Amino acid sequence: MRAADGLLAVAVAAAGAHVLLSMQVTMPALVFAVSALLAPLPAWLRWRRPLAPTAGLAFITCVSGGLLGYMALADWLPAGSWAADFTVFGGLCLAVLVLALWLLLTRPAPLPGRAGDRVGDALAATVLLLALLIPRRLPAAGLVAALPWLAVGAALLAPATARLGARALRRALLLAPLLVLLPLAEAALRAGQRPLLGALFHALPAPRGAAGFAPLAQLQADGLLHPARRPVLRVFVRAGTPPPYLVGNRLLTLDAQYAWQTVDAGGAPPVREADGTGARYRLAAGRPSWTVELRSLRRDDLLFLPPGTYRVELAEGELGVDAAGVLQGRFSGRSARRWQAIGGPPPAGPPAPAAALALPPFWDGRLQAAAAALAGPDAAHTAARIGAELRARRYSLHYRLDRQAPLHDFFLNRRPAHCFWYATAAALALRANGVPSRLVTGYRVSEPLGGGAFLVRERDAHAWAEWQDAAGRWHTLDATPADYDAALAGYGGGALERAWQRLAARLDAWWAQVELTDAQVRAVLLAGLAALAGLFVREYRRLRQAPPTPGHARQWQRLWRRFLRLSGLPERAQWTASDYLAQLPDGWPPARRAAARRFLECYARTRFAPGASPAQAAAALRELRRQRLKTR
Repeated sequence: MRAADGLLAVAVAAAGAHVLLSMQVTMPALVFAVSALLAPLPAWLRWRRPLAPTAGLAFITCVSGGLLGYMALADWLPAGSWAADFTVFGGLCLAVLVLALWLLLTRPAPLPGRAGDRVGDALAATVLLLALLIPRRLPAAGLVAALPWLAVGAALLAPATARLGARALRRALLLAPLLVLLPLAEAALRAGQRPLLGALFHALPAPRGAAGFAPLAQLQADGLLHPARRPVLRVFVRAGTPPPYLVGNRLLTLDAQYAWQTVDAGGAPPVREADGTGARYRLAAGRPSWTVELRSLRRDDLLFLPPGTYRVELAEGELGVDAAGVLQGRFSGRSARRWQAIGGPPPAGPPAPAAALALPPFWDGRLQAAAAALAGPDAAHTAARIGAELRARRYSLHYRLDRQAPLHDFFLNRRPAHCFWYATAAALALRANGVPSRLVTGYRVSEPLGGGAFLVRERDAHAWAEWQDAAGRWHTLDATPADYDAALAGYGGGALERAWQRLAARLDAWWAQVELTDAQVRAVLLAGLAALAGLFVREYRRLRQAPPTPGHARQWQRLWRRFLRLSGLPERAQWTASDYLAQLPDGWPPARRAAARRFLECYARTRFAPGASPAQAAAALRELRRQRLKTR
């Protein structure tokens, strides 16, 4: 049994070190690994140990871990750690590690006549689950890379050793040459890890990173080819009718490699206005006609605003501008990524820069002639004709364009493509007719949740064009064909997922009305933790004061219930073993009656004897079961 204890200690130590190292905390990983390796010593030395965790204590520990993770992990861990993004899940993982160490420290000795134990099996299953779910920190080398495999190997060997004894270890040594196949096992583990993590992360807040595209200096057009149903934003329309678009960035220059590289800086940085409830920034002057509130479901600082936004209000965080002139919200780790946009008709602005009329090097006479054929008497009519021409075509995520001249093939031969090409063609056709234009990337809002709420998914990442009139106002031109919605319909959620999103939107809107400061929220969470700590101490003291349960009580009860099922007899507290023998069915053959007699005699003789083992009664019951099968 000591071999099984040692294997479980190695498995828990390796799994805990793997989890903590993936969170980028080295010293706690070392402390946990040493503690897990030393956990079996109190049992071997027969020292007094604490009580084992019950289901109630485990529940309190997990809830406390989730709360602590939400409150503290984002501040304690490095910014690049996955647990800094998934704080609640990271706290749950830490709580599971605490429970695993607790179970390992309090694991009882095996019962006489019984191989294996539930605690060891639970620890092995927990280790396997952690090794499969927790992503590894890359690049990893040496022992760090081998930790998940060390945990898995020890977890698989421990139950076998508990049941088969030391010979299981000797047989396992024959598998040592298979260690050379670990690269193949690594690929298999990654293949199994991907769908599990995908299903899990769809239920959790998203991490940092691009969502179909990122509002950076260069459009990641390839991201538009891989739509997904993962939610990105919740949008709440508070007043008026805002435009159904959310701007991420605006791009001006297209180079010879078909990459939009520069961003319109948008003039001066936003002006902050004094406001007692949060940070308010003025982007433009005008009379607002709509108000929309946005809640990011991601753990990044990307900020999206409808075109025509005059003012931005942030309850927590600050509004910043990066080097490319793109607006970004600067949020702290735990703050709600929520902002309000107030706007109206597009305000008049300065004339567009010369780059808004520049054409790329590959623009030639054929493209110019095709664009000139769409010219109208003024800029508005030209934009309308270009939009009508492009929207009459076909949208597709699966297309082939001439690699040498893709825009020629798309624009002149009316090839199907996705929104990036339609927005690019619209912007360049406007410029070819003397209308300043720019390409815009962001999201198109199209999925209502009811009550003025909308859901934005990664599939809604979109590209369109904007053009400027003579008064300096910018207008939206979405030239994507009408079958765009049908092509992306398959990337929406199911009925159950949509119902959950509607409920989440209502809860989100209700919580937004609860005006609590950060200090008040922290006080509520600390009060909850204090209540959980009080419940934990009370439950533990109650268990400590409860009289001990006989070591084999459950096994004896289980054996008796099995006998009643096999015999079909009722349970009578006043009956003796002789009474049960007399009530056996008359049709039973002698061998079956003899097996029942042996069980009842063994049960009556040893059931309440001090320190008696149920092994003999279990063997007699197995014989009764075999006799029953023979007579069928």
